[in-house]
Amino acid sequence: MVVITTQKPTEEVIDALNNFKIKKLVVVSCGVCSALCQTGGTEGLERWTDILQEKGFEILAGIVSEDVCDNRVMKKDLRKIDDAVKEADGILTLSCGLGVASLVQVLSKNYPNKPVLVSNNTEFMGMTERIGRFYMRCIGCGDCLLNETGGICPITTCAKALMNGPCGGQLSGKCEVGNYEEDCGWILIYNRLKEMGRLDLFSKLRAPRDWSKTGHQRQVVFR
Repeated sequence: MVVITTQKPTEEVIDALNNFKIKKLVVVSCGVCSALCQTGGTEGLERWTDILQEKGFEILAGIVSEDVCDNRVMKKDLRKIDDAVKEADGILTLSCGLGVASLVQVLSKNYPNKPVLVSNNTEFMGMTERIGRFYMRCIGCGDCLLNETGGICPITTCAKALMNGPCGGQLSGKCEVGNYEEDCGWILIYNRLKEMGRLDLFSKLRAPRDWSKTGHQRQVVFR
């Protein structure tokens, strides 16, 4: 599973840096998910370093972190470039929004006035079949149905996130959303359950989705 990101337009990022009056900066690049999406990693760091320097920004340090989302890792990584972080006007992250949140939390304790900006848009959590092609397979909704649907999520594979089988808009296993070019999620689920000999699960009646439980400020604490 990969957090899929796409690169923001260059001028949008430059405008954000200028808005915060950032001239000297540190660039922190994700070496995992964003590297796979070609929006981070070593290549992303080199690409953005060239772009920023051409625009007149001063790069005090650039690092590729193997776990931007882990506060413990980021503390260690930033400690290695502490002098650069102190001198910088801000930090640009080549990561998903999780990386930004992690950096903000780390910086808030030691560098409370240091802005953290992002070069990427976070699209979804997904899988890849080959480089450059990604598919949404999970939104982290907190109420997983995969045990009832043959391991295929109806929330991400059904364009309408239906809970009880396909709508009348499917034709020959294809979804009406997108002009019948994509597979109907519930037909995929039906075929998978049929292969497993568990079509009884397909007939199970599920209550409407309670999206209020999927909302904001969620957390998981292990005790």
